[in-house]
Amino acid sequence: MDLRQVRYFIAVAEERSFTLAARRLNLSQPPLSQHVQALEAELGTPLLYRTSRKVELTQAGEAMLLRGRAILQQVKSAEDEVRSIGAGMVGTLDLGATGSILRGRLAELLAAYRQVAPLVKMTVYEQAPARQIAALLNRTTNISLIRGVPTERDLTSKLAWREEVVLAVPRTHPLAKRKRVALGELASEDHVVLDPDSSDFARHVQTCCVDAGFLPKVSQQVVDAQSIPSLIAAGFGVALVPQSIARFTTADIAFRPIRPSPPAADVFLVFRQDETSMVVHNFIKLALRYLGQRKKPG
Repeated sequence: MDLRQVRYFIAVAEERSFTLAARRLNLSQPPLSQHVQALEAELGTPLLYRTSRKVELTQAGEAMLLRGRAILQQVKSAEDEVRSIGAGMVGTLDLGATGSILRGRLAELLAAYRQVAPLVKMTVYEQAPARQIAALLNRTTNISLIRGVPTERDLTSKLAWREEVVLAVPRTHPLAKRKRVALGELASEDHVVLDPDSSDFARHVQTCCVDAGFLPKVSQQVVDAQSIPSLIAAGFGVALVPQSIARFTTADIAFRPIRPSPPAADVFLVFRQDETSMVVHNFIKLALRYLGQRKKPG
């Protein structure tokens, strides 16, 4: 069935006039009559009969008008859906992130994205960085936000935002009275550390300490940085943490910048090099634009 013929028939049926329908369609009347006749011939039954004053619908025509309207609506819905999917405005998006990144700028980014693409079903998985990388490679997530550039050749990354490592200490600790602390001054302190096997970032912090002349004396070891403040407040020592941790902690903890040369805690958007989903690419574009417009510490 020719959809153009269906549209022409509906116009005539609704106007009850070939003249008015031709005007509505911006079409001359003879071709309009020919298209309606062709539709009737294809269906093998009259859809209209003409009186001296107007056009009337046959019983078959009444049925065709109802079905035709539904067909055109379904076609429009299909066109809209396909265009939305192609534009990345409909679909699914699975993201991996650590708790500390969720407590940072990611939350505001996700809120901004939901405003732009409300029909995208978004799921956030709180995962250790090593599990995030595995999920990307296994294609169970689309994007991860981690502190570091991946080394896996199937993955690529873009800088999301810059962040640095700061010192977290109990507010009663002598270092809390300082405006800044050098990394080498922490050699004698007990440290609450991230498990070096859990992420490249944890190993990066450990390497920075070694470069400053000491290997941290480990008091407690955790997998996620968001677990550290509670242990610091309980008196288990000091910790080197991403500065975003300072956003949601108690008054029992003081955060001091590392000077000079604070270790980096930059956050990267990581995704597969062969990613074809427009939802993913649109999220990355929005993230870079949104975060670029709101450059600030994590």
